[in-house]
This record gives sequence, C-alpha cells and structure tokens, in this order.
Amino acid sequence: MRPVIGILTCGYMEKRQFVTDAYVRSIRISGGLPLLIPAQPPETDVTPYLFLCDGFLLPGGGDITPLLQDEDPVNGIGVTNLMLDVYQIRFAEEALATGKPVLGICRGMQVMNAACGGTLFQDISLQPGSPLLHMQTSESRSDASHKVIVDEGSLLHSVTGSSLYTNSFHHQTIRQPGKRMIPTAHALDDTIEAIEMEGHPFAVGVQWHPEAMFFSSLRMRNLFSFFIKTCEKNKSNV
Repeated sequence: MRPVIGILTCGYMEKRQFVTDAYVRSIRISGGLPLLIPAQPPETDVTPYLFLCDGFLLPGGGDITPLLQDEDPVNGIGVTNLMLDVYQIRFAEEALATGKPVLGICRGMQVMNAACGGTLFQDISLQPGSPLLHMQTSESRSDASHKVIVDEGSLLHSVTGSSLYTNSFHHQTIRQPGKRMIPTAHALDDTIEAIEMEGHPFAVGVQWHPEAMFFSSLRMRNLFSFFIKTCEKNKSNV
C-alpha cells in the first residue's frame, strides 16, 4: 500500500475550495496516494486525518493574517483569510506533533513556522537590506528565478546539494523562526528559503514551488521522492 499523503487545500475561489493539480501529480508520480483535506472551521477535530495519513503536504496560497502575530496590516499585505489561517496553523501544530513527515511549500513553510510561534515580514520590502525580486515575472512557473544556498549538514542538503536554482512566487518572508525551526537555506539577499524542525525525522519547509519544477528539475523530483520514501519508512515502522 502506498503511503497516504494528506494535502491541505490551498484556499477558496468563488465559494469553492481548490488544490493546484501540480501538488497532486507530484505526490502521485513520486509514489504517494494523495488525499485532499478541506479547510474547515478551526474547532474541527482533525484527529481522523492525522490517523489516516502517513505524511502531510502544506501547500502554497495567500498571505497570512498579520493579526495572528499581533500586528496591524501595512501597505503590501495581500488577500488574507483568518479562518483558513487559524485552521491550517492548528492543523500544522497537530501534524508536526505526530512525528509524521511534513513538507511545507511556500505559504506552507510559513504556516509551519507560525505553528511553532514564528513570525513573518508582511511584505519583503520591510525586510532589512536590499531584497531581490521574489515574485518572478516569467511566463512559466517552471522557470528558475534565483539561486539558493543550502546549509551543509541539513536534511535538504542531502537531497539538493549545496546550492540550486529555484522559482519564486512570494512576497512575505520569515522574520523570526519558530521554536525548533532552523533556517537551512537562504537566497543571496539573506531571505530564508528553507526551514527544518530540529529533532523531527522530516519536517521541511521550502519557500519555492518544487511541484511547479517537477518535470524540469531532477532535484525537485528528488525532494518529493525523499519525502515519500520517508513516509513509507514511517508507515512500516508503525
């Protein structure tokens, strides 16, 4: 039996929840069995999903509400959804607590960080220094945008090596890493591009979109394959 990978929905559009097909496809081709998990009221009991799934994918999406880190909105903040934020952050807290593998992508990385008490810059313009353009303008989402340097000794380094070129579709960035969250990759402007949870077998967040580069980059395919293999190993040990 293939490992069941719970994929949270990305958000809402015209009163419909949606998940970008690239996430589903990447999990399926890599050997996982995708299970879509809808956004629900924050008080919903998520225990059945935690039991059913062997791993979790937290996808990209909109901005995280600044009120959750006790800030008023500033110029540059995008569309937010408070109920979705609270539900996903709570889900991430509980998923991480299971010890099962968790892969966060773009917003999903930021949700992981928020679940551990970390904070965000509402817009990259508020980040110190001279940030690069992290919302690329190329026609194809599979195009690489900028270089990322990966820390030696990290889990990500064992998959991607010391550096790689990634796509980039975000304007919020991590300001303060959450408890046990260790930054493991940076762009050349010092933007945090990946985090890993200390002491967790696989809790990795990446700021780029590997699912959009799945067919153009062996390293992105390797990331998904490593995630699925870790889920398989975790499943066999239960």
